[in-house]
Amino acid sequence: MSSKDPMLQARLDTFINFKVRHPRLEEMDQDLMRRISGHRRYTILAVFGATGVGKSTVMQRVAEKLRAEEPDPLVMPVVVIHANQEDVGASARLDYYRQILKQLQGHVAVRDRVKNLPLFTNPERKSRDPAEWLEMREAVQYALALLRVKVVFVDEAQHLMYVDTPHKPTAQLDWLKTFTEQTNVLHVLVGNFDLYDCCHLNAQAARRMRDLPFARYHLDNATECAEFATALRTFLEEVPLEVDVDGLLSHWRWFGEWSLGCIGVLSDWLVETVDDLCKRGETTLTIEALERHALQPDQRARMEIEARTGERKVELGKTKGEEELKRLLGNPAPLPGTPPPDQSANGASDVSTSPKPDGRQGLKTPIERAATRDLIGDQVKTAKTPKCSFLGLVEIEAKRFLESGVKLVECPNCASTRSLYPRNGVLRFPSHDQRKTTTPNSGQRWARIDSDWDVVGG
Repeated sequence: MSSKDPMLQARLDTFINFKVRHPRLEEMDQDLMRRISGHRRYTILAVFGATGVGKSTVMQRVAEKLRAEEPDPLVMPVVVIHANQEDVGASARLDYYRQILKQLQGHVAVRDRVKNLPLFTNPERKSRDPAEWLEMREAVQYALALLRVKVVFVDEAQHLMYVDTPHKPTAQLDWLKTFTEQTNVLHVLVGNFDLYDCCHLNAQAARRMRDLPFARYHLDNATECAEFATALRTFLEEVPLEVDVDGLLSHWRWFGEWSLGCIGVLSDWLVETVDDLCKRGETTLTIEALERHALQPDQRARMEIEARTGERKVELGKTKGEEELKRLLGNPAPLPGTPPPDQSANGASDVSTSPKPDGRQGLKTPIERAATRDLIGDQVKTAKTPKCSFLGLVEIEAKRFLESGVKLVECPNCASTRSLYPRNGVLRFPSHDQRKTTTPNSGQRWARIDSDWDVVGG
């Protein structure tokens, strides 16, 4: 088979442009469409995740769908720009203005508006004249309103959010927040986990922004494993070569680990391998060929570390937020329809109920001195029951914890033990009373030694 064969080349081109529909992509597609078309008060939406997870793919899909569904040819419902990593701060803002105006200048009114703007017509121009910057800003606002733009996608948006000295990290966010509020055009920032930090800089950001994590497939989850294997089968069935689909599919975990559970990485890997085989005139897709074109171990390690660090940052942020709310609010109200949390489990003392008087207090006569003072004394004693300071996240990987078969976890502060089970892939140690006995634990359990957790005893 030769790469010069027109039929083969056509099949190869089709495979190169093929985008598999898989659950993660479909969920994000539908979520974005709902948010764009729905009523909302926020104006910035951050979509972040690991590299190769499919962020840019879903952005392009949604943009194409919005354009196809728009019946009015005079309306430009969506603009897609790409933030330049070389531009930060003011330079990033100017590049943002220029990219939007360049896409919208097809309209004669916009073209007339920008033809005399020095900062637009001369890309190399740098200006500190406030009037010139204001003209660019107003031109963008005018163009967005005239063409009734619903959403602006900013790919690699983490570059747009970087600031130059001596500005604070909130400078770009404040600019973009103000701009989007004035235009009421939703801006979808698409990028890596750095965007998560931008979503949580301050209360204004929390109110005006929403974040939307784009998760990869995790191989310690049976449902996600099945979904990944289905996506892999779909890819293999589209390969324009001879393929033992079932044979290769039996190695789905190998594909999953080497692609980090990211469909974009898997797609790039298969396309590069198939393209090379076609150019060599080979006819069969093999494991050996796939291995030649796979990411190198150091590349995979860097990508895996970045993905896990980002995922852990998001999970820790959620956990710390819940703990901070408990600290600030005392006992946050449970969701309607759910039973109230066990007070003893989360360490919150019930301050709304006074302790019942004991038998001696019940025998007191009305003329005896201030029964309420005696009750307060009893309450103080109850409130002073010592609580251990350790609670919250236990840094043991869920897969490792479950495979050990050991559920008992020892508090590193007071040596109390609790049977735990991961929820949403995370272990949490509940609030508990300080252990009074000094007798060492001897049974098999998880314990923290220095900074690492391991199974000990038994």
